[in-house]
Amino acid sequence: MTPTRIMFIRHAEKPDKGISQGVTGSGSNDSGSITPRGWQRAGALVRYFCPLKEPAPEDSMKPRAIFAAAVDDGDPSERSQETVTPLFEYLKTEGPVDFVTTHQKTDHQGLIDDLLQHNGIVLVAWEHKQIPALIACLPDAPVTPTEWPDSRLYVTLVLDQNAGGWRFSQVPQLLLAGDSPAPIE
Repeated sequence: MTPTRIMFIRHAEKPDKGISQGVTGSGSNDSGSITPRGWQRAGALVRYFCPLKEPAPEDSMKPRAIFAAAVDDGDPSERSQETVTPLFEYLKTEGPVDFVTTHQKTDHQGLIDDLLQHNGIVLVAWEHKQIPALIACLPDAPVTPTEWPDSRLYVTLVLDQNAGGWRFSQVPQLLLAGDSPAPIE
């Protein structure tokens, strides 16, 4: 078993000190949560990954497994999980989908080992600073950007399995005003 496509996104917008506040899904202030704009992005990701008009199979981005960083005492951030919870809630109405939230954000090899046990399309929502190291743990990992800039929230890194390992591409999300079509360099 191996995924045919692995996609990496960073969690949605987090609070800026003195500018914005994190908010839980139930509306309580929480510095470990995404902002109201982050919740807008999380909701918009449902149609981004599951468009109303079904794309050709080779263009599908609809995941059958979603991985998001664990929440624990050492890292109470819920942002990765909150970012993909609306997508998971939608997908589970269509059939079985795995939502794996057991890996700590620095458990790179453990996450990749688990991820490689899934078939089809897999989505990983993670802290952006960790994503290049996660990708590097893949067997035959492709060359990808070595850093994910703090200012870039709105791109999906896509790895498609091919005979030589993985083919890398970037897909701009273009979900909210201000999202850029430029790739991460």
